[in-house]
Amino acid sequence: MEFEGEFSVAASPEETWAFLLDPEELSSCIPNCQDVEVIDESHYTATIGIEISYISATFDTNVEILEQDEEEYLKVHITGNAEEGDSRMEATGEMWMTPRDDGGTDVEYRNTVDVTGRVMNMGSRIVKSVGQRQTNKTVENIQAGLGDA
Repeated sequence: MEFEGEFSVAASPEETWAFLLDPEELSSCIPNCQDVEVIDESHYTATIGIEISYISATFDTNVEILEQDEEEYLKVHITGNAEEGDSRMEATGEMWMTPRDDGGTDVEYRNTVDVTGRVMNMGSRIVKSVGQRQTNKTVENIQAGLGDA
């Protein structure tokens, strides 16, 4: 599944970059994300819960920053297994940041997500719909944290 889009924030590219690289700040924007633990400057873990109809799963995830070009580009890789032992997810997320004339930042993003196991029993269309809602809520929360432009 792919999720992509763009949004703008009032914060400068420097402030936006710092926010996106702070695991505590970013995790507070992701619905049902908890128990963030920083391993080192490019690795951390977190627990992310999802609910799709009558199925819920809690993924223990590992996050790795694969590439970064300060204040311009960020690429992360996320893997996780459901605590319930029946589902797995793998995702790659990319963000491109561009300074705005008014001092704010335009952000373009693309996330590729693969999910296997019981969660996918609901059907790819339903799972993608839930993923899109999670993505939209994350973007809204980032904008709230950095100021909607």
